[in-house]
Amino acid sequence: MISLRSPLTRWAGRSAVLAALACAALAPAAHAASTTLSTEQAVGPVAAWNGTVVWSSFDRAANDYKLVVSKDGGKPTALPVAPSPTPFDVDLGTNRNGSTYAVYTRCEHPGSVKGSIVTRGTGCDIYRLRIATGKEDHLTKLSAPAWDERDPTIFRGEIAFIRAQKSGGRTYDYLRIGNTTSGSKGTKYLGVKVRVTRFDSLASPELTWNRIAYVRVSEGIGFSEQDIHIRTLSGSSDKTVYKAKSGGANAADVTRPSLTEDLKAFVWARTNNGSGAGNRLVRYDISSGKLTYALGSSRWESTGWANAALGAAVFVDGSGTGTCFENINDTPDKTQCSVILTGPLAFNAKP
Repeated sequence: MISLRSPLTRWAGRSAVLAALACAALAPAAHAASTTLSTEQAVGPVAAWNGTVVWSSFDRAANDYKLVVSKDGGKPTALPVAPSPTPFDVDLGTNRNGSTYAVYTRCEHPGSVKGSIVTRGTGCDIYRLRIATGKEDHLTKLSAPAWDERDPTIFRGEIAFIRAQKSGGRTYDYLRIGNTTSGSKGTKYLGVKVRVTRFDSLASPELTWNRIAYVRVSEGIGFSEQDIHIRTLSGSSDKTVYKAKSGGANAADVTRPSLTEDLKAFVWARTNNGSGAGNRLVRYDISSGKLTYALGSSRWESTGWANAALGAAVFVDGSGTGTCFENINDTPDKTQCSVILTGPLAFNAKP
């Protein structure tokens, strides 16, 4: 993939041809009792933590994205922060005291959006937002002036992220971690580095106590592949726990891993555009390493785990095009995008 283009995560990397194929088959919804939080006019990532859900809501009149929040399935409201010209690469977690925070990046020179493809900007730094107060902080201790950060994740005050850095004329993705305490000594390299090419990159880290989940995007043998890795923060172990391989008429994607509220598992979606089969919500038990599955849909653009009662928060594009509309001439009321809560899920489906 081009070095300045967003990683091939579910919401920002579908090819136009395979998206067209996906229109032929719509997988069933994962749960009959889903709740719609919002209808939307542009695709973006959704993040969730322990009943709080945030996502980017496109304002067509202003041509920008507002960060909105829903708590415990309630009506969404706009957070009091400046909008962004591209969807926020947002993640939710906590500070050391357990308060809910969002982290995301802002770019001095923003990128652009075309459908579900986001071209990354430059001069990108990490920001942190306390959900309860709307207070936003520019985390200069973690952001390198000469390089670009993206996809931050926060847990108990620790913040991990991906930094794109050039060396010898080539661009590399590095996985790093740090915090903003008074004793902070900057950031630490977590031992994961990938040379960025047309298909190869890192994406979507998610933190817990002593581990980090992340996505390794690669070309594979003839087709693209997205692998979920679980790595100990000490670096003593790095396991590939799940592989999503494209092939034939299928474009396989995974969404960003999301930590469950009991801290026992990571949850993500696997989508299979083309055949319409094999769409699942995947749960990885951190202690046992066991994978379990719930039914999903090829129309799921991004996901976050809200809690056991609310289920998964999902950004759905029913059009199957990555644009929310089946036709370029459709009016705003024809949008087929929404943010939903699945409700309680039974992880008893076949892989």
